[in-house]
Amino acid sequence: MNLHDWGALIAICTVGAISPGPSLLVIISISTKFGRKAGVLSAVGHGTAVFIYAIATALGISLLSGAANYTFFFVKLAGASLLFWIGLSMFMSAHKTTRETEKSKVPEKLGFAFRDGFLIGILNPKIAAFFASLFSQFVAPTQAFTVSFLMASIAGLIDITAYCLAALISNTLLVKHIFLNYAHIRDYIFGSLLILLALSVIYDSFYL
Repeated sequence: MNLHDWGALIAICTVGAISPGPSLLVIISISTKFGRKAGVLSAVGHGTAVFIYAIATALGISLLSGAANYTFFFVKLAGASLLFWIGLSMFMSAHKTTRETEKSKVPEKLGFAFRDGFLIGILNPKIAAFFASLFSQFVAPTQAFTVSFLMASIAGLIDITAYCLAALISNTLLVKHIFLNYAHIRDYIFGSLLILLALSVIYDSFYL
């Protein structure tokens, strides 16, 4: 790969990372409900999932060859199920969410934040489609492992940076004040969006 290709790869990964989607909704929700540290951990988990997709694609062993691939089909269904579960949980808890309960819910151990960030990344059909289509265009069949590892590292680091910024911004005083005071509205909206996204993925999987 020449400098132009590396520049294009960085640009593509950046656009993919900052584009709106279910991952952003989940990470913002984690950050505003459980704090900045939880948000950053979820971003790192998400970036780890992106690295795994990237290294698998770059090494030529990716199972994301297209929508006709059975593995990709089940990844999409698993991702849709996760989105539906998260959305339904947010929607059902929205009516009893208050500012006081938001604060009292923050656990001491935040390992769940990394786990949830990783799961929403590894099971996100949008990310799977991105690596199967756009990212794979930069992969040469005979490229060295060091090149593949560097490509994957760039994709993962860009993703972590973008979602860490989202987590930090969502914890600024103004944004956090709005999210906490209108937490039930946030959960209704985010929950509904995630449920709709999940149903859309399921519909597309069976009817396209």
